[in-house]
Amino acid sequence: MDESQDVRQFHALRQHIDELLASGAVITARDPVTLLLDGQTLRVKQGMLISHSGFLDLVEPARDHEWPAALRQMAIELCVKHLDEAIKAFEAGEGPALSGPSANDSHH
Repeated sequence: MDESQDVRQFHALRQHIDELLASGAVITARDPVTLLLDGQTLRVKQGMLISHSGFLDLVEPARDHEWPAALRQMAIELCVKHLDEAIKAFEAGEGPALSGPSANDSHH
């Protein structure tokens, strides 16, 4: 096999990713290929470009990172503070109405 021969698959996907990069997307990981564009995470899975929920975009980097103890504690306190504020707003009738299952609700 000639070493200069292109052996890549999914040429249309590659072209689409190149267009996203040209419009400002940034590659944040290579395995799997992960892009960030306008605050949205796009990940290549099984030859498809998949968009992840904004909530998961916040959780995944936190889960995959080794945090120093003090920074980890600050992140936990910030999350708890925002969760408490959201619960208080909801209880006061100021929060959004629940219209369906939550993002982590796996049963129907």
